[in-house]
Amino acid sequence: MIRDMSPLLSICIPTFNRRDKIARLVAEMLRTPGPFEICVHVDGSTDGSFETLRQSDDPRLRVTYSENAGRARSLMIAMEAATGKFIMPFDDDDWLYAAGLQNILDDCASPLPPTATGYIYHLDDEDGNRVGTAFPDGRNNFLSLRCDHDVRGDKKEVVLTGDLRAVAYPSNTPHRRIPTSYLWSRLALTKDVVARNISVGRKHYLPGGMSENIASLKIKNASPMAELQKVHIQGYFKKRYRSKTHFVRCVTLYFSYIIASFLNRK
Repeated sequence: MIRDMSPLLSICIPTFNRRDKIARLVAEMLRTPGPFEICVHVDGSTDGSFETLRQSDDPRLRVTYSENAGRARSLMIAMEAATGKFIMPFDDDDWLYAAGLQNILDDCASPLPPTATGYIYHLDDEDGNRVGTAFPDGRNNFLSLRCDHDVRGDKKEVVLTGDLRAVAYPSNTPHRRIPTSYLWSRLALTKDVVARNISVGRKHYLPGGMSENIASLKIKNASPMAELQKVHIQGYFKKRYRSKTHFVRCVTLYFSYIIASFLNRK
């Protein structure tokens, strides 16, 4: 990569006490040549993650550090360090295929349709099977994909940096966990995405990780979950999706999380 050129893609990774995994992931990504950078924020790790990553002399790697404050804040700090045209949030326990990264870079170098903000791709599970359901053909938005087409499972989103920052929450948020889907849902109020039915990486669900404890995490972080349902409700009135069933479900969940948030403060 030419150092004077801004990268096409910033891969933003929050990490906490997964030194070996993040070091291996970053090293593998950096084996692929191309106009991208990796922005890793070390969220108060005590296992030497920061020191290990800082040993790399590849200028495409940016490493920041702060005291532990949770994934929500560390993701935003990683995004603030990004200089690329597009941002792709990435988990430190997942894997990005070299061919998948090249597909993403090729898309980032291509013109986007009007009102589109980026792309969405699939991930595989550890057996090599696609996680979740396929996308409908053509252009869509994140809300319609979930609400009208019942697209499920972890996906990989790549969106324009300026658009993502416009809907981002503050990096000094008091919440330790805010679902990344909050960002995608806010984007979907005005922006579309191009869905690609290809897998660009592999999803790894660690024992005791966030995915395994998602139900309890939602209750503990009820306020951001209420905000997410609020965005979905707005999306229905903005005609960004049509499912009345999903709308009613979101209204019910909104009030449930409001009550849970109130009880959490007691």
